[in-house]
Amino acid sequence: MTQPTHGGNVHKVARERRISVDQIVDFSANINPLGFPASGVRAIRSALQQIVHYPDPACWKLRHALAQHCCVDPDMILVGNGSTELIHLLPRALAIESALIIGPTFEEYAHALTDAGSVVQYVHARREERFRPPVQDVLKELTAGRSRFDAVFLCNPNNPTGRVMNRWCVRELAEAADRQQAWLIVDEAFIDYCQTQSVVSMLNEYPRMMVLRSLTKFYAMPGLRIGYLLAASKVVGQIQDRQPPWSVNSLVQDVSFSVLRDRTYAARSRTFMKQERSRFMCGLRSVPAMRAYPSAVNFVLIELPAWTCAGEVTDRLASEDLLVRDCSALPGLTTQMIRVAIKTAKENRRLIAALGGCLRKIQS
Repeated sequence: MTQPTHGGNVHKVARERRISVDQIVDFSANINPLGFPASGVRAIRSALQQIVHYPDPACWKLRHALAQHCCVDPDMILVGNGSTELIHLLPRALAIESALIIGPTFEEYAHALTDAGSVVQYVHARREERFRPPVQDVLKELTAGRSRFDAVFLCNPNNPTGRVMNRWCVRELAEAADRQQAWLIVDEAFIDYCQTQSVVSMLNEYPRMMVLRSLTKFYAMPGLRIGYLLAASKVVGQIQDRQPPWSVNSLVQDVSFSVLRDRTYAARSRTFMKQERSRFMCGLRSVPAMRAYPSAVNFVLIELPAWTCAGEVTDRLASEDLLVRDCSALPGLTTQMIRVAIKTAKENRRLIAALGGCLRKIQS
């Protein structure tokens, strides 16, 4: 089984370069640059005494906090060891034989589907339209009758393009999927940066819709692994039957409960990202021959000049201890595509300068 490549593998780079992980500035993983909240640190200290017990397999306390956070019934929530665990449960739990993926997007959907023996088809956003969500193309595919799909996968906001599909368009997709008796799976891993576009409130209208969420990115704790799924309670039970026991440990349950109530951290994070994203985009667009695509979240898709490629630039930046995500192998993208996270102002300035210097050296 071929494993997909992801950003954030600082350990591999540190081993190869024989340096400390702390020396690497990781732009390849889309993690909140404000870092792990202090409320989470306090929660870990308090929760340490609980590690002598097995974790609560029902995640009762956390599910109720998430239910209040999302305004849904607790029975509509399944907590997992990161949203990736939940993605891999879906194809077999829902008996998905064929799926339509709206791309270019997170490769784990295709990996989970093909691993389960499902047939995968894509509808890609177009580069010439700045990767605007291809709503009409997807609707045509769903209504044309050429193929029947058991599920449609939508990442919204989308990774790696950073574009967001508005609620009205998602509603159109939900209705089209419903007519075909297909599941609509909406991954909202980055919705914290544009909450008004969340479709969680539509779940009661569309029983074949489900929403995936992650806490690790917004609250800067990818090492703890936590994600959750929202769907009709019957569907949640169906998926939960496939989940390994005790997949969500005690520490992350308590930490997640605490950070969800940290409204100060959440508000500060959104304010920072809105301001820094604007500055960062201006800086990226000042680099000659390079194109930065619009983004609603905490990362940016970049198209490098035709006379270089993502692999070359990624390697050169890594030699300066800067990690960026090579997106050249993602279906729907070109060999000139990289994705970079938005980090602190100082780190962002360093990356912009390094990108400019790297391209000048390659061209000369």
